[in-house]
Amino acid sequence: MTAKKKKSKNARSQGGASGQPSGEPSGGSGRALFRTIIEWTKSIGIAILLAMLIRWPVAEPFKIPSGSMEPALHGDARMLHGDRIFVNKHAYGVRFPFNGFRVPFSHNTIWYTDKWLWKGPSPERWDIVVFKSAEHAVEHDTLVKRVVGLSGEQVLIRGGRIFINGDAVDFPEDMAPVIYTQAPTSNGYGLRPDESHSVVPEGHVFLLGDNSDSSRDGRWFGWMPEHHLLGRVTSVWFPVSRWHDFTGFTRSWWWGGSFALLGAYLLLRMFFGRSAGVYAEGLMGLLRRGEHVFIRFSLGLPIPFTGRRVGRGRDLKRGEVVLYRTPRGAKDMPVMLLGVVAGMPGERVSIEEGKIHIDGNPVSDPPVFAEAVFPADGRPGKYGVSKKKEFSQVPEDHFYILTDGNGDVPDSRVLGWVPRGMVVGPADWVWWPVTRLRRVGKA
Repeated sequence: MTAKKKKSKNARSQGGASGQPSGEPSGGSGRALFRTIIEWTKSIGIAILLAMLIRWPVAEPFKIPSGSMEPALHGDARMLHGDRIFVNKHAYGVRFPFNGFRVPFSHNTIWYTDKWLWKGPSPERWDIVVFKSAEHAVEHDTLVKRVVGLSGEQVLIRGGRIFINGDAVDFPEDMAPVIYTQAPTSNGYGLRPDESHSVVPEGHVFLLGDNSDSSRDGRWFGWMPEHHLLGRVTSVWFPVSRWHDFTGFTRSWWWGGSFALLGAYLLLRMFFGRSAGVYAEGLMGLLRRGEHVFIRFSLGLPIPFTGRRVGRGRDLKRGEVVLYRTPRGAKDMPVMLLGVVAGMPGERVSIEEGKIHIDGNPVSDPPVFAEAVFPADGRPGKYGVSKKKEFSQVPEDHFYILTDGNGDVPDSRVLGWVPRGMVVGPADWVWWPVTRLRRVGKA
């Protein structure tokens, strides 16, 4: 492999401001297709793995198909009908994966343990929970009910109310009153005073539906083992008109503070500036790999999602570090790059004997250009290298931007003149790592 090919390959392997480009497949179209399939397979596999890791111990959405929890939860089996809820999957602990897994196209459910991978707090009365049914061969084995009786308590339904250990319990303020029915056709749990039908065993709970007349619940299937609980319902998230938070978190200062921070970030990101990471060595010693800089929108107020700006803003100066977009269609290039402004509109730029010249004179201000060496032998690119006017004179509202002397990261020598509209803005501060906090000066 020649030195030229080595350098070109090295240029492709270096990352820009927004990530590292992938290498060009070396082979025919068949190999390229194969590598594309492999990349897509890996991406899909990672996405599935992440989804499973979130749905197992963190949170999972569910749809309410029936009206057994009216009015707290509206159910409807039709498409795009019925409440959609989020369930906190670690509210009571982390379950063993696939415990309670239902075999597809059957009514068989696999249980291999009654333990928890990690046991958390016990359920509390009036929690709305999603659970796996303990009944055999039922059509729907994932249900939602409300916790009414706790482990060790005597639970009886009398006159539409719940009696715990002989005392009537009141509903919480945010719960609509429920009239619990006797349901004489049930199995009598919570209805008969004998111990087997009224005392909740250790490690179990008693679950009832709010719509008592239309709910098949603990009165039928009895005490529910706690390890059957998938988690606690936290909110109704769809439809928007039905949005409701059952945890009270949205009334806490954590919730308000989180939205305030998010709003401040979006405001900053849309109208004031953005962050960019340095993934390549070089940039004339101004920045180092791994640093993150704040890019200030000082070339006009950006209109979100349009790529347009209101006003012209200030002019750029030679030696400023800027973030700029690479041309569309440029292969193996990051979407954005960080570079240093070397040539201004109307100037004639040239690299002679490794030094940058402006209008025929070597650049000494800023000093880094006087110290930097830009070798041309074996390196691609004509801009600033060829003496022809189209490759040497910077057009109006364009800039000549360099990255470093080695040419490891493509810059204006290869990409050509950078239009002002493609410059996102100048780098203002290094904000990460905190130990390197500093203002980004001129080169």
